[in-house]
Amino acid sequence: MAWIDVADRAALARSGRREVEAAGIALLLYDLEGALYATSAICPHHAAWLSQGSVEGEIVNCPRHMGQFHIPTGRQLRGPACPDLRTYPVREEGGRIWIELP
Repeated sequence: MAWIDVADRAALARSGRREVEAAGIALLLYDLEGALYATSAICPHHAAWLSQGSVEGEIVNCPRHMGQFHIPTGRQLRGPACPDLRTYPVREEGGRIWIELP
C-alpha cells in the first residue's frame, strides 16, 4: 500500500467533488461538509462516470440505471445488482489530499 498525493485541498473545497487519476486508477474525491472521501470514479455496474451523476448528502447517484452508492462505505443502496463501489482511505496533509492505493 502506498499513499499518493492526488489533489490540492482548496480545489476540492470549491467544487465539493473532483475526479482525479492516480497510478492508473480513476478516482472521485468528495468533500462532504468538511469530511474527505474517495471512491472509484466509475460505477461497478456498467462503467458510467459517477462525476456525471449527482450527490445528495452522502449518496452518489449513478447517471445510468438509477444506481445509488453510500459514499463513506461504497455500499450499493439502489440499482441493478453489482458489487459495492470501491472506497479508498483519505488523509489531508499540508493542504494536499492523499489517497492510499494498493
